[in-house]
Parts: sequence; C-alpha cells; structure tokens
Amino acid sequence: MTAQSARTSKEEVLAAYRRAELLTASRRVFGQHGFEAATMDAIADEAKVAKGTIYLYFPSKQAIYDATFQDGMDELQRLSAEGIAAAGNLKDAIRAFVHVRVSFFQGNPDYYRIYITEKTRHLTGQLPRRNPCRSTLETQTKELEDMFVRAIAAGDVRAVDPVAAATAVFDITRGMVGRRLLSGATTNEADDIDFITDLIWSGLQPRTAGEGPRS
Repeated sequence: MTAQSARTSKEEVLAAYRRAELLTASRRVFGQHGFEAATMDAIADEAKVAKGTIYLYFPSKQAIYDATFQDGMDELQRLSAEGIAAAGNLKDAIRAFVHVRVSFFQGNPDYYRIYITEKTRHLTGQLPRRNPCRSTLETQTKELEDMFVRAIAAGDVRAVDPVAAATAVFDITRGMVGRRLLSGATTNEADDIDFITDLIWSGLQPRTAGEGPRS
C-alpha cells in the first residue's frame, strides 16, 4: 500500500466515523424536537462540533434528516433480515421480526419518534412518491412476506394473503412497541414477544375438518 492510499484510507475511515457521530447526534435532536423545531446549531452542539462541520457532510437540515432516517431503517432492516434468515420456520421468523423491532425501538426511543412521524406521513399520503423514506417504508415486510409464501405452499399455515398477513404482523408489532414505550415498559419484553407470536400463530393454523368460518 502506498503512502497516498494509506492516507486516503485513513481519511475515509475518519470521515465515516465523523458522519456516524453526526447521525447519532441528529437522531437525538430530531427525535426530541421534531424536524421543524430542530436546528443545525442544536445538532452541532449535540455532536460537539462546529456547525460548519455538518455542512461538509450534509448540505441542509433536510439532507441530514433524511440520512438519519435512512441510517436507522438500514440498521433495522439488516437486523430483521438476519433474524428471519436464521429462523427455521415461519413461527420463528415471526418471533424474530417482533423481537428485533421491539428491542431496536426500545433501545432507540428518539429514533422511534422519527420513525412514527415518517410512517404517519406515509400512511396519510404526505410523502412524495420519489421520497427515499417512502420506498424504505414500503419494503419493511418483504422478507416476512416471502416466508409466508413458502409456509403457505408447504401447508404449514392456512392459505392467506401473504402481503396482508405480513402487514398484520407489522401492525400488531408496531402497536406493542408503542404501548411499551408509552407505558415505560412495565411488562416483561420476552413475555410480550411470546404472547404476540403465539396469538398470531394460532390465527394462522389450518382449520380442522368441519370447522366453519371464524367470526
């Protein structure tokens, strides 16, 4: 390795480290104050850098906000994909999906507030079609949907719409995360995850012969 390439590599590592620090600081500021009330000065203070340093990495408040949201989503998606890939069956995949999201958001409450804001904007049609946040939000359940398709084909669960089923798991999990954060997590996390997983799984079991439609 030449001296020039070694210097370049060191600079790239330092730049990546500084960018990560700025995103961590912005996650706290945006999470605590919201986009409108947050300022670049507050982010600089949180990161303990000069405000001009932020502009070396992000051209605007919107840019660092979008990068903050995407950074958190990338981490969440990676953890979810790893958990689902390691699952031996659909029930384990559902448990992994629930566990990852509960643990992630409970450990990152500031990011959860950012996430809920963007999810609400998405649900209410406020996110432009080309917004990167929108495309990320729309692919959150893809790995789980694929697991549903395989489980249905194998006869492990009754025939349901895999997209609707994965979305239902997502919505139930989001509700539980919100409840735990709002209540200060007064219940045991593992117990909540097991309860939700068993509840969902029981509803997916094939109906026995002679059983009528469920009310």
